[in-house]
Amino acid sequence: MKTSGYAGASARAIAREGGFNQALIFYHFGSVRDLLLAVLDLISERRMSEYGPAFERAGSAPELAQLARTIYADDLDRGYITVLGEMVSGGVSDAELGAEVAARIEPWIEMVERKLEQLLSGTPVPALAAPRDLAFGLVALYFGVDMLSHLQGEQARAESLLQLATRLSALAAAFLPTQPEEML
Repeated sequence: MKTSGYAGASARAIAREGGFNQALIFYHFGSVRDLLLAVLDLISERRMSEYGPAFERAGSAPELAQLARTIYADDLDRGYITVLGEMVSGGVSDAELGAEVAARIEPWIEMVERKLEQLLSGTPVPALAAPRDLAFGLVALYFGVDMLSHLQGEQARAESLLQLATRLSALAAAFLPTQPEEML
C-alpha cells in the first residue's frame, strides 16, 4: 500500500507483491479491508512500543519537539505515515472503514492528551484550550503535514514546520512549569 495506495490494494496486487496465493488473504483475514486493518494494527503496535516509552519520558516541550522530528523521519522512511494516510483516505468514502481507522488513531490522541495534561498542569492553558482538543489538533497536524508533503512531492515544507516546532518549543518551555521527575 505504501507504493500503490489504498485504491491499488487489491487481493491480486497484494498477493503478487508478497509472492503468495491471493486466496490466503480471504482464508486468514476474510477480506482485503480486514487485512489492511490488521496491517494498520501491526504498524500502530510497533510504533507505540518503539516511540511510547521515549514519549512518556519526555519532560519538556523541546524534548517532545525533537522526538516528533525523530518519529516523523522514521515514519517517513518506513512508510508508516503514508499507509495511515491511505487508510484515512479510504475511510472518507467508506464510513465503516473510517470508524475503524479513527478507533486506531484514538490511542495516539489519548497518549498526546496525557502528555499535554502533564506539561500544562499548573498553567492557565487548559482553561483556554482543553488538552483533548489540543491533542486532536496535534495528531491531525502530524498526519496532514505528511499528506500535503506527499501530494506536493517534497518534504522541505514538512522539515521547515518541524524546525519551527523546535524553535517554538523553546519558547513554550519558558512559560511552562518544570515537571517533577516523579510526574513523568
